[in-house]
Amino acid sequence: MSVTDDIKSRLDLVDIVSEQVALRRSGRNYTGFCPFHSNTRTPAFVVFPDTQTWRCFGECATGGDLFDYVMKKEGYDFKEALKVLAERAGVSLEEPDPQSKKHRQAQNKMVDLLTMAAEYFHQLFLYAPQANFAREYIAKRQLNEETIATYHIGYALNSWEACRSHFTDQGYADQELLAAGLLTENPEKGTRYDRFRNRLMIPIRDIDGRVVGFGARTLDKDGIPKYLNSPQTEVFDKGHLLFGLDLARRHIREAREAVIVEGYMDVMQGWQAGYKNMVAQMGTALTGDQLRLLKRSTKRFILALDADAAGQNATMRSLQVARDTLDRDYETHFDARGLVQHEGRLQADIRIVTLPEGNDPDQIIRQDPQAWPKLLAAAQPIVAYVIDIATRDLDMNDAKGKSAVARQVLPLIKDVVDPVEREHYRQQLARALRIDERTLRMVALPAESGPAGRTAVREPAKTEPDNGTTRKGSPVSRRRSGLTKREANLLRQCFQYSHLILQVNHQLIRHNQPAVNMEDFEAVEDRQIISLIYERTDQVPFVTIEDLCDSLDDVLAERIEQIMILPPAPESEMPRLPEQLAKSILDWRTEKVHRQISELQQLWIELPDQPENTERRTQLFRRINELQTSRQSMSKAKDAMTGSGQRRAEKAGE
Repeated sequence: MSVTDDIKSRLDLVDIVSEQVALRRSGRNYTGFCPFHSNTRTPAFVVFPDTQTWRCFGECATGGDLFDYVMKKEGYDFKEALKVLAERAGVSLEEPDPQSKKHRQAQNKMVDLLTMAAEYFHQLFLYAPQANFAREYIAKRQLNEETIATYHIGYALNSWEACRSHFTDQGYADQELLAAGLLTENPEKGTRYDRFRNRLMIPIRDIDGRVVGFGARTLDKDGIPKYLNSPQTEVFDKGHLLFGLDLARRHIREAREAVIVEGYMDVMQGWQAGYKNMVAQMGTALTGDQLRLLKRSTKRFILALDADAAGQNATMRSLQVARDTLDRDYETHFDARGLVQHEGRLQADIRIVTLPEGNDPDQIIRQDPQAWPKLLAAAQPIVAYVIDIATRDLDMNDAKGKSAVARQVLPLIKDVVDPVEREHYRQQLARALRIDERTLRMVALPAESGPAGRTAVREPAKTEPDNGTTRKGSPVSRRRSGLTKREANLLRQCFQYSHLILQVNHQLIRHNQPAVNMEDFEAVEDRQIISLIYERTDQVPFVTIEDLCDSLDDVLAERIEQIMILPPAPESEMPRLPEQLAKSILDWRTEKVHRQISELQQLWIELPDQPENTERRTQLFRRINELQTSRQSMSKAKDAMTGSGQRRAEKAGE
């Protein structure tokens, strides 16, 4: 997560805009009079809480995110807005220094190594004779070629030094391979050898799609452990990662919910079946950092638990802290109290679904794909789930048993932030125990006990600091959600070829399309960077990337370094590159226009059919028509850039 994303995760755009604009809720969104142009008749300014974006559908016809709003409203440049919003969000801005720059460069080099390792393992899986058993295993799991390619499934040879030899031949030192988690070391003997041997290799990517580690499943019948993850490194920290989020993020936003499962296979099988809003928590207790990553796309989370987990533990012996162990392929924790606290802090809706006994999502989806959404529809809120499990096999004639359940569940209810929900669950527990609700209010909760019955003071959850800060240099502090690869690729190629942006603009303008501009980019950093690219084309003497980064604040310099990780186009592609990039720009412009049309249509649906809304409806209708015309124009321009389109144009001109 980048600094800008960290700031946006802590501040709510609705709250910021409401300080200066009178907003009124309209369906899922908020509307008001645009603060950027004179208008007192029709509210054309809309804030979309789900995406944390705003847009004026009136005279301005502009929009953006939190940074865009503050920069436009206050007249700040990016650096000023960054400073003001960081202070308000409680995010510290580190001054650029040689040490942090060196640290980032080391991280980038490690990511490069891991990316090459993922390709190495993938090629072995596809073609190595030794990988035949791995291919048979994947075939039994019914994963098709597209899924194999999408997740870049690989295979590690059954060798102590195959991976080591491969990369040392390419100039990598043992120390670099150890740091990346590809080698391991016997501290007693001082020997070094491949960490992953005879295992199915599943690359783990961060939210930006960068390979940061691996999940490796043993292919040995007696292999232990069944799953072996990369060790914690400079770029891999499983508490800050969710497997599959880089691919699932857009689909989570569209589905308005994220489904959190246990295994990599669950996610891949779901993706293949069309359930693309699934992520895996990678064997750790669900952390606040993981939920923050998801919160940018949704506030509704469904945790799909194994049937042999807390839901089937009749004794509920660990319910005193509402914790039970999901002990299937690897250790996972269901921490109900932690989840309730996360839910309150994040103002989220976290629900739990128990799967049929003996099944996991992978099996369920393979056997009957239509059963999966039905199961999710039955998901219960956390406290309701715990009440159900705690009272399911309870003897209602056992007074002490009922008292024990009350003492176990009431602390959960106490942690619920919303008073209405709190009262609802208290009543639900009373009904489940068949006692008067007033009796529950009289229950004195004992101090929590530590080992050997000693009184213990509950420590704050260690999974996340209350202020949401992350330690310096951790992977989450260096990630940027919202990376759009096509936009980043354009910037990368423009850095590689200094006058490419002018050639791309020539292609666009000759087809009656506007030149590349700041509004083409989703991320606020990228909007600043495209301005720098334009400035760089006019600078004499020519400014190198290193000199440019040295002249910028740390946030933009880091973003440029991240972009430069992407591969440059070879010079042999230069003749076709401007046209290819122009078509790519038209593609993402079309997607953005399509999204705006959908937003406007939703506003139309939610607008009451009343006389006072006539002008508003006319305005929405006009804007929808304008966008549809723009979309048609882009489609026509893209068609003209294709070979068949050019031939048609030449034939028409004869």
